[in-house]
Amino acid sequence: MIFNPGVFIGTTLSSGIEFLEIVAIAYALSSTGYRREALLGSLTGIVGIALAGALLGPGSIHFPLRWLQVAAGIVIIYFGWKWTKKSVVRQAAGKRAGWIENPLKNKTLETHDSRTGFSYLNFIVMTKCAALETFEVALIVITIGLSSRAWPEALSGASIALVLTVSLVISLHGYLQRLPDVFIKLGAGLMLLTLGTFWLLEGLGLKWPLGELSALPLFCLFLLSSWVAILLVRRRSIVQ
Repeated sequence: MIFNPGVFIGTTLSSGIEFLEIVAIAYALSSTGYRREALLGSLTGIVGIALAGALLGPGSIHFPLRWLQVAAGIVIIYFGWKWTKKSVVRQAAGKRAGWIENPLKNKTLETHDSRTGFSYLNFIVMTKCAALETFEVALIVITIGLSSRAWPEALSGASIALVLTVSLVISLHGYLQRLPDVFIKLGAGLMLLTLGTFWLLEGLGLKWPLGELSALPLFCLFLLSSWVAILLVRRRSIVQ
């Protein structure tokens, strides 16, 4: 079987973004003294969605490949466009993602020191956060795996992303703001836009002249477009 680097890089980057948010929230919560709630909530959310994806995902292989490519292309383009748009606006404005500046912002948590025993509220909130982010990971991995048939690359990319994000946050300790989160998310968004466009057009009957290598100039086109968009948004904000 030929290794598919595009699928591996795409799932690693996109999964890494979602897992990084989970780990950042869990680390911030554990820093307030709720380590058990942060750890158990993260594990419950991640494992629960992973098991559901493992049970439901493979059943989709019975659908025709072209239909899967069109459906996957639309889903992946949605995520790619959303992430790219946010990253372009943030880069033009020189802002950071809210979750990296203050991971616990807008989270209804118990953070006072007078607690006793296990905080079920913090556990539930952490589980919900982990489940929501992991659901996006599962959706991306399943759609990429189904449309490309490169399941080893998709699953290994997501697994490696989880290990890397945990290691990164632990090693950085309180220096999460040093992470170039905007560039990481922009790269993930552009990769998803590339893969989604490639599979959508292929599912609609387009024959790419260079096969899978056609994704490279497509990525460069999106990269150039994002750079131009950043300059235009920045110039517009200066004029206003």
